[in-house]
Amino acid sequence: MTGEWILTVDNGLLWAVTALLLLLAVLAVVRHDLTYHTVRIYNWDGKRYRFLGRERLRKRNDTYVVNMRERKGDASYTTIYLLLASAKFVRKHRYENLLLHAGKTEVWMPVEGRMRVEVLYAHR
Repeated sequence: MTGEWILTVDNGLLWAVTALLLLLAVLAVVRHDLTYHTVRIYNWDGKRYRFLGRERLRKRNDTYVVNMRERKGDASYTTIYLLLASAKFVRKHRYENLLLHAGKTEVWMPVEGRMRVEVLYAHR
């Protein structure tokens, strides 16, 4: 009887370890996606840059595109923005084109470590 109990405990432990490893793998993939495929957007408030959020980097016709949502345009203090991509993305794509959509407004800029841009969000 004790041998059956040990077998069920080991089987349950095996399932728990498998589930934990699967969860860690999913979290690693999500972290990689957030780190290397998004851009952090900051807004100048007159004293310092304030974090507005992250936006996804998309590639269209050899150009990387960032669509800034209306919510970020409404939450901003000024029209001066700072876009920060991951260091790995910047090393790999330095001086390639990046297009920022702020509503109807489009701004072209080269990919750099700190991309500063002044743009007024125009509602569609």
